Amino acid sequence: MAPVNVNSAIHPVGGMAPSGDRLVVCDGVISFGLGSFLVRKAPVLAERQYRLLFIGTTLAQLAFGMMQVVQGKIAFDLTGKNSAVGLVALGTGISMLTLGPIGGSLSDRMSKRRLLMFSQGMIGLLFAVIGTLVITDAITIWMLTAGTLVLGGMFAVMGPTRQAWIAELLPGPKMASGVALQQLSINGTRIVGPLLAGALVAVAWIDSGGTYLVMTALFAIVVGMLAMMNPTSPRTGGNKTSLWADVREGGVYVWNERQLRLLALTFVGIVVTGFSYQTIVPGLLENVLGESTNKLGLVYGAAATGGIVTTLYLAGRDNTRTARRLMVMFGLTLATSLLCLAMAPNLWVGLGCAVMVGASSSGFQLLNNVSLMQTSRPEYFGRVMSLTMMAFGVNSLMAFPIGAFADAAGERMTLVVLAAGCATVVTLGGLAGRRVPVSAPIEPGSAPAGGR
Repeated sequence: MAPVNVNSAIHPVGGMAPSGDRLVVCDGVISFGLGSFLVRKAPVLAERQYRLLFIGTTLAQLAFGMMQVVQGKIAFDLTGKNSAVGLVALGTGISMLTLGPIGGSLSDRMSKRRLLMFSQGMIGLLFAVIGTLVITDAITIWMLTAGTLVLGGMFAVMGPTRQAWIAELLPGPKMASGVALQQLSINGTRIVGPLLAGALVAVAWIDSGGTYLVMTALFAIVVGMLAMMNPTSPRTGGNKTSLWADVREGGVYVWNERQLRLLALTFVGIVVTGFSYQTIVPGLLENVLGESTNKLGLVYGAAATGGIVTTLYLAGRDNTRTARRLMVMFGLTLATSLLCLAMAPNLWVGLGCAVMVGASSSGFQLLNNVSLMQTSRPEYFGRVMSLTMMAFGVNSLMAFPIGAFADAAGERMTLVVLAAGCATVVTLGGLAGRRVPVSAPIEPGSAPAGGR
């Protein structure tokens, strides 16, 4: 197979199928000319193990995109308050923040396939329980919150494990391509998922409960895809140190590496300030723009569309030298986009602003995550990537006070405050970055990088 550009997920012209011009069957999922087309456009899909993981991840993200709409709708409909949407996210945040380091350490020492089968199987079971409670009219806001507590724990294991496994399956230059392709898939499902959820919820005999059961079926398929993958072995010597020692070692490693520390802290700040707008979107629609919460899918779909455009643009470029500058640019654009959303006079202008929000947030996240993995030693991949899950855990914890602030001060003012916070984080991160030298990407098996 032809070499893959370091930051290319969708090869613009080149890239060959592993044999011949047509790939007739890809694990019984992609067949005929479609498989060959996808492999030519994304050469990393020629790697069978990555391809299976990618398909399963795409289906899981589709379910999460659906959950984004239906969970917020149930919470808001039960109470009519923005703070209720934030309260539901609180459970996820607590688990992701407290269990994130443990999930990353487990990823670095245990079988990644088994961890993913367990965590994603539990998520599917949880969706089945919630769906049943909704259908029987037994669901309460506290039950929904308790469910997100379990969900966050599974996220804490699933997220870093999947990212670290990609780095193992696609070593060297292919790794950035795999991460970018995954980001493209996530943005695609952010369009399809909310739209699908909106369509299902609109059908009276399906509604929110039936949508949760559809999400359950998707996760059954995800676990089946994982079962088709080759078993993975635990880390050699993984039982010679305690789990807590691994957690501490990972934290010390990240803190001592100046570039990793800056990337991680900036990511947390941007996620908390720039990504928290999602908490108040239901209230913005109903209280400010005079629209139904059933149109949540349109807003999230618009944001995902912007994310796809940005990912395709970055995928065709070598961003190694310009990553820092681009991250600052995307961060400032995100702050500007939030201001645009705050001032939107109607839904259609709001959708245009949402496209800008999605484009800038996706660009920042992709560049930051790839930079984190390229700067990390392979044996620390799981623990380093657990920081991204912890960032979203903090985001979920902040959802409740942000929702409460929106109830008191209004959705527009809340967006202005978030935009100001985002701009501040980007500015401070950019100034600090000028004092931290850029390290060369670490290849598997290389010596530890200097310049801590």
